Amino acid sequence: MIDQLMSSFRDFQEAIINGLPSFIVGAVLLLLFIILGSLIRSYTKKKLIKKVKDRLLVNFIGRIIFLSMLIIGVVIFLNQVGLGKAAGGLLAGAGVSAIVIGFAFKDIGENFLAGFFLAFSRPFSIGDVVEIEGIKGKVKALSFRNTHIRSFDGRDIFVPNAILIKHPLINFTRDGLLRYDFLIGLDYGDDIPKAVSLIKKTLEKESRIEHGAALKPFILLEEFSTSTINLRVFFWVNSFNYQHEMAVLRTEVMNNILVSLAKDGFSMPADIVELKIYQEGQPIPLKMQPDKIKNSLQN
Repeated sequence: MIDQLMSSFRDFQEAIINGLPSFIVGAVLLLLFIILGSLIRSYTKKKLIKKVKDRLLVNFIGRIIFLSMLIIGVVIFLNQVGLGKAAGGLLAGAGVSAIVIGFAFKDIGENFLAGFFLAFSRPFSIGDVVEIEGIKGKVKALSFRNTHIRSFDGRDIFVPNAILIKHPLINFTRDGLLRYDFLIGLDYGDDIPKAVSLIKKTLEKESRIEHGAALKPFILLEEFSTSTINLRVFFWVNSFNYQHEMAVLRTEVMNNILVSLAKDGFSMPADIVELKIYQEGQPIPLKMQPDKIKNSLQN
């Protein structure tokens, strides 16, 4: 029994010694492929960023290149250490494994495929302000599984890529233009054409909003409400600096128009609410007596 154990140990030791050179060569080749994958990824990213100008797409392509080189290195390593059949079986069973894994991890596979499609055909880039399913913020990064969005209140939100594919997505900064509007209620006794002219002059003086041929501010008469004539003011702004300047700009434009109208004597009345107060113990007055009400209902 002891002789058999010693013989097995010697065979194992001899196998290790004989296989050590192959293992070292395989490990060196694997390391070389990892280094080569990193170098090719860096070189490709530098070349693509000059032409594509899209960091999300460039980063995604870089990851694919590195993973491809890593897989090749692992297969060569397995062949070198005498596990060629295992490497062949690994490649041959990749399709079957993909199906099994796809069913077992449906959401992960779905998000991975969605990330792949988003990388090549995508409605946003890094730095864009987007809104999806009530989540609003600036795009920071795109990975195989999710998209990193930084909200304006400081939260880091990781949205699964499948949600970006399935649901409508709003991009506020894709073309750098966004239209704002707000409502102004004027008194029925005011000179409405004069007020419109004054609002236009105030907007023309504002250099921080757009004044192009198709982007000029305009005013519409929206409705005749209970106590005011409502005007809606529209103007375009540059949306590339969405987080701070745009929010402040809208407030300042509204304030400037309010000040201009007030200086010219225009009033902006509130809705009129009629309150009736009855003393305790007194009945609520009715235009019809109770017996007359009863008779009218019966008739």
